[in-house]
Amino acid sequence: MNEIIKLDQQYNLADKIKNKITYIEKYPKLLEMKTKLSKINNLEERCIKELENLKKTNILLEKKLKNKEDELKKINKDLYSGLIKDIKLLENIKNKEIHLEESKEIVEQDLIGNMEKMEILNNKIEKCKIKSIELKEIIENSNRKINEKLNEYRNKLYINLEEIEKLRSKVNSDDLIKYDNIKIKYKNPLVKVEKDICRGCNVELFMNKISKLDNNEIIECENCGRLMYKL
Repeated sequence: MNEIIKLDQQYNLADKIKNKITYIEKYPKLLEMKTKLSKINNLEERCIKELENLKKTNILLEKKLKNKEDELKKINKDLYSGLIKDIKLLENIKNKEIHLEESKEIVEQDLIGNMEKMEILNNKIEKCKIKSIELKEIIENSNRKINEKLNEYRNKLYINLEEIEKLRSKVNSDDLIKYDNIKIKYKNPLVKVEKDICRGCNVELFMNKISKLDNNEIIECENCGRLMYKL
């Protein structure tokens, strides 16, 4: 087989290996997992912040509740001590007691509601932590396998490029210049001829070109300029 055909095959192989390396470096599933991990970590951070805010709110509510309880104790002492004889004043104190009991109940409900929210947030945070650990382990394993594959294909590419250099040294210099110039223009500078048709541009060849190909020559297509061969 003509050396330039072997050279072209090695260049095609190099392109395939490079495409493989590019695909592995940007492995979609790994990027997907990293994005998912980032979303889980962001959710965990938001939940932690919300939990901290609820804890601060609860501290204020607990203080508020204690103040109301202290105030209610004082009112109860005044109301049931028997020292106040004025009925109107007693009624005012009683109304104040009712109002405090109602507001105290609201604070208690707020506290209960916050405690329920905190429990939900704690569960979410725990789930995020578990999922994050799982994903990190998967990503770590994937990275290890990816690096192994990358090393494998980089070694293949290294061997391939060495073979290309060897073949280039064997190809006639004029043919090599011609091949390199066509390669700048086309991704496939060398194409097969099948049924007397150039598979680069799909144009039928003239008889004089076909006879040269039958003699195992590599010729240029008059239409697209690619190099052609026939097996």
